[in-house]
Amino acid sequence: MISSLLLLALTMSVTLHFHNAGATTYDAILSRYYTEVTSPQVTLQNGTDNVSSVYTNDTSARISIGANTSLLTYNYSLNIISNNSACEVKLEYYSCTGLEHVNTTIALHDNSSSSEQITISGGNISQTNEYCTLASNATIYIGVSNLIENSQGTTTTLNAYLRMKTPNTTTYTLYVITFEFT
Repeated sequence: MISSLLLLALTMSVTLHFHNAGATTYDAILSRYYTEVTSPQVTLQNGTDNVSSVYTNDTSARISIGANTSLLTYNYSLNIISNNSACEVKLEYYSCTGLEHVNTTIALHDNSSSSEQITISGGNISQTNEYCTLASNATIYIGVSNLIENSQGTTTTLNAYLRMKTPNTTTYTLYVITFEFT
């Protein structure tokens, strides 16, 4: 789509100067380089639960939730919004600390279906590696459910990637999402 593409044209003009037995020769070389800059495949937006901070041009986020001894659920922690093309998305963790302090399940949902992505229970973490389809110009949500604190005074941090893959390809983009449970 023309409105989502920015065509950047760089023109370089180089003048070469040659000396040859008292004669001077000039030659101009004209070079043009084109590159396309496109909008991100998806953007992130604070959910209606108002527990997220979105950073870096809407491509990274921190979800911060206070855990306690009662079960808590935040179904709309973060919105993942498709920008004009369908893609497949999933969460995958890459580092974590303090897992023994909380139990919770993190899922992706679109109000009609849900896919559990990451579960923390008894100090262990597991993930499903299941992609969810995000339709063109649609929104999918990150939900945090059954959050309960096992011990007080410590923060659990879970660093995850939101992997967005173009359907039927191996091309993907990673956004960083940090979950903090205090």
